[in-house]
Amino acid sequence: MPSLSPTADCGLDTTTDDPSGGYAGPPTDEETGGHAGPPTDQEAVDGGAGPPTDGEIGNGGGPCGPADWFDMTRDFQAYLGQHLTKADDGTVSQQSVRETRVRKVGATGEARITFFSYFTDDSLSRNAALRLARLFTDWRREIYGDTGRVSVRTTEGTVLVTLNW
Repeated sequence: MPSLSPTADCGLDTTTDDPSGGYAGPPTDEETGGHAGPPTDQEAVDGGAGPPTDGEIGNGGGPCGPADWFDMTRDFQAYLGQHLTKADDGTVSQQSVRETRVRKVGATGEARITFFSYFTDDSLSRNAALRLARLFTDWRREIYGDTGRVSVRTTEGTVLVTLNW
């Protein structure tokens, strides 16, 4: 269980566009006179970039609990473009995948795929969802080598298939 930061305001949704009464300084993408250093996603010369800046190391949690879902729609659609077969024609396509979100919870992953089903028949929609889930599990094993659980749902939010990878 991630610990909550005592300074994190997890229940308050604020924006940085509102004036606070004081000068906020220059935008963070501008130099202020000295070298800003390497981007935070690059390794430092002295051995490593260190822990993520958004929270816990062990489970990817931020100061307000588990990390948010990461959008991997474009990556999964690209994988589909290379791995769909003629048998998939008319059932699933790159365009039918509307959203693919992934997050790590402990050592395992959790994923949600939202897709648009062209079928009015529930069994055909479930078959299409199962094909997407299997393609997703192949993708995660091939590219990331991790394990987890994927749920495929309709654009209305109905879960059609859940599969472990």
